[in-house]
Amino acid sequence: MPRSWPPRGQVQADWVTLEGQVEHAFQRHEVERMVRHVRGVADVTNSITVTPPARPERVEEAIEDTFKREAEVDARHIRVEVSDHTAKLYGHVHSLKEASAATAAAAAAPGVAMVESHLVVSP
Repeated sequence: MPRSWPPRGQVQADWVTLEGQVEHAFQRHEVERMVRHVRGVADVTNSITVTPPARPERVEEAIEDTFKREAEVDARHIRVEVSDHTAKLYGHVHSLKEASAATAAAAAAPGVAMVESHLVVSP
């Protein structure tokens, strides 16, 4: 699920405002449907956004592009694989600082929930 799952709501008098992100439109509609059936709710404002899951190829490209922009990371020696919201880094780096920067860049990519670093430090 996206980072803001589950959606959250605010209640003012008998009006509910839903906020957050879901991956599919049916989830957005289902949350609203469930809230509308709560006793005392007069109306619902559904501000939940649908953010489709990122395709692994796109996430890999985004991470590699970040590596190329980062002065601390030598992208030529790092291979990235993404599956099931996990980015796996393989290759070698010149320092622990470079390994840390690569891991941080991968963790910041959209759709990445976990990073597995298999990087080897070889000065």
